[in-house]
Amino acid sequence: MTEAHETQEIWLRTLCERQISKHLISGLPYEACGVLRGKATSGGIRIDTFIAMRNVAPDPLHHFILEPKDWTREYLRGNGLIGLFHSHPYSPPIPSPEDLRQLPLFAGMFGVYLIGSTGGADGEIELRGYSIHKGSDGLYTLQPAALRKA
Repeated sequence: MTEAHETQEIWLRTLCERQISKHLISGLPYEACGVLRGKATSGGIRIDTFIAMRNVAPDPLHHFILEPKDWTREYLRGNGLIGLFHSHPYSPPIPSPEDLRQLPLFAGMFGVYLIGSTGGADGEIELRGYSIHKGSDGLYTLQPAALRKA
């Protein structure tokens, strides 16, 4: 059964967007990744901080794994951990079958999932946001969200 969801707004600070773009480009040709800090507000989710992390996946061209020590440090910092970012260097910023397969591993900890790609117009970074939802069946899904500049 499909559940209807209101399109959520994700407010991203301009500084965070620049940091994400820089991290994505510096990680090429591999997938880049990091975590997002912010908070849920009445107007949607606000992302205040991007923390770049090393991708330690055995096959970083097609997968990402957050560096465990960095991830643990950020997780233990507590409040404000709100989302995850990773890139698709050579494909559109839409969830891949692998992204959806991995979603249950972390979806309960986050509300936002950002995917970036170098496939934008004129070589610009294209960034798309998704909100994470848990259905009545217990399964997680990614719903497109409106990504706004804060």
